Amino acid sequence: MTAEDLTRGTGQPPGDGHDAWIRRQVETRLMKKHAGDVTYSSLDEVAAEFGFDAR
Repeated sequence: MTAEDLTRGTGQPPGDGHDAWIRRQVETRLMKKHAGDVTYSSLDEVAAEFGFDAR
């Protein structure tokens, strides 16, 4: 699977529950940020972990 596969439009609506799932993900991350419980990574660290040029 490529990044294009994950981001291209399919012409299909999102599956049931997708909007609620996204909202939960965002809310969880914002709560972690506000609590000071977030770890940031450099682009080089991300690229090394995922094995491609993430820049």
